[in-house]
Amino acid sequence: MVTSANTSGHALPYRTSSSTSLPHDPVTACVGRRALDLQSLSTPATHVEPIQLVRYSAGEHYHFHTDWFLDPAHTTPQQGGQRVSSFFGYVGLGEGTTGGGTNFPVLDAPAGDEWCGFVDCDEEWEKGVTFRPIEGNVVYWENVMEGGQGDQRNLHAGLPVTSGWKVGMNIWTRQGPLADAVRMGG
Repeated sequence: MVTSANTSGHALPYRTSSSTSLPHDPVTACVGRRALDLQSLSTPATHVEPIQLVRYSAGEHYHFHTDWFLDPAHTTPQQGGQRVSSFFGYVGLGEGTTGGGTNFPVLDAPAGDEWCGFVDCDEEWEKGVTFRPIEGNVVYWENVMEGGQGDQRNLHAGLPVTSGWKVGMNIWTRQGPLADAVRMGG
């Protein structure tokens, strides 16, 4: 399901993966806190959305999108305001999985062969940078600029898995605290 300006959640052809939000419990609270620690944020855990797992089977993808919201209806104080950061981790890959990278078409790939273990160095430079799906690795980015507006540079896509499957984990941090019903997955 995808949240848009018109609905709170619906199926669309540009996202063919499956996802679920995990219930708030001691394990997910620990994972959320560790994500905040890795981001070096002093943000309280009350600003972290419920953790989402997403599974991509062969042929599935999520077309280009941003994680920040255009519609202010999704950034109310009860919802914690705008998403300020995203943390995407690769938590599982099927044996022999191919494809399924995370592409940022506006960003430049880092220079240096040492990055080729983490990003797809075989792609043409016009395609931005694609992070390889490597189990245990994470990609972190900030969604809003200093003035609070969404940062267009973090446009990204979950590229199609061409064989096998992958499971990713989304952790989103909001500007303010989420209402308990939202944060606890209720």
